Amino acid sequence: MQTEIMLALWGNLKKDYTETNQLKQIDMLRMMLEINQDVVVQGISKLENYENDSAIFPLLCRGLKLVRGGMEPQAIESILLNTAFANDVDLLESLLVIDGVISIQIQRSPDVTKELLLSYFSFNLQNNLRKSLEDLKINSSEPLDMAEIEKLIGGQGS
Repeated sequence: MQTEIMLALWGNLKKDYTETNQLKQIDMLRMMLEINQDVVVQGISKLENYENDSAIFPLLCRGLKLVRGGMEPQAIESILLNTAFANDVDLLESLLVIDGVISIQIQRSPDVTKELLLSYFSFNLQNNLRKSLEDLKINSSEPLDMAEIEKLIGGQGS
């Protein structure tokens, strides 16, 4: 993502560092990794299967529809950025969605996408997430249960 976009996002979007918001973003991250993996293996048409699942994350839902519509990555990035501003979407969610959707669109390796998306979290949380994601079946569509969530945030040490 370009530096100018990062600065615009940082200065103009709300920043919600609460545990509840971070848990929401972790759930969305997991969903994007599942989608990315399915699209790499089965193609862009696989996005149809995620329309209902992604509805709880409106910005992600919008991005996936744009990808299905065949828009260019730069146009998708601009539309998502404008949508984030217009709807006062959280900074972390905006960053994750923009990079996640573009990764899905260009069918980036799920391992690379995982590292890219994890880079938005603190080092401690990154390590916990990385370990947890190794144990999770990324291509399942089951949400995280409380034990997995507690495991993710347990050693965060912030």
